[in-house]
Amino acid sequence: MASRKTLFEHWELVLAPLFLSSLLLLMLPKPDHSSRVHNDADMSGGTCPDVPEGAIASLDGCLHKTVIDLSGVNFKFDHPRQGETDIAAALVEPVNESLATLDQAVDTLKRYPQMRVTVADYTDSMGNPAYSLALSERRAKIVYDYLTSHGIDASRLDGPVGHGQDEPVDNSGTPAGRARNRRTELQVESPGMRGGARS
Repeated sequence: MASRKTLFEHWELVLAPLFLSSLLLLMLPKPDHSSRVHNDADMSGGTCPDVPEGAIASLDGCLHKTVIDLSGVNFKFDHPRQGETDIAAALVEPVNESLATLDQAVDTLKRYPQMRVTVADYTDSMGNPAYSLALSERRAKIVYDYLTSHGIDASRLDGPVGHGQDEPVDNSGTPAGRARNRRTELQVESPGMRGGARS
């Protein structure tokens, strides 16, 4: 349990400066993107010329994703099934550990009421791609529903988005790599960013 607390404290260290920066950006005049170079970053001819105005970008002019990784939320194989709405029935034992991770996420979102996130899920590459996509959509949806049923307003959430086997973060050739690729994320949005459509 101590390691989980440390993980969420780490989120706060990452998120607090992000939101202070966001508030500062909202108070500043809108940036002029008509020139080729802005704040030492090539905003029009670089690798990321289409950064939305008001978004938090790095010095290279690109957006970099800030993610709340819900790695403590572990689903049973092939769950949730179609039409399954009870998240506890879809989680591996001990269920209370997965629920504690979700409750920590709820607490973090409540403490940062300006935060918007996209609820996204990814699978490993072992199944049929179309099936994996549908499974990841169901997993993202059941997490989305858990957040809204615990006091997080739907206006602060984008998605749920299922990515299936796309965007692996590790080697799919090993059991440990596949376990890392199976993940649910809350992707923190910078001002000006919007995620996928709700389903």
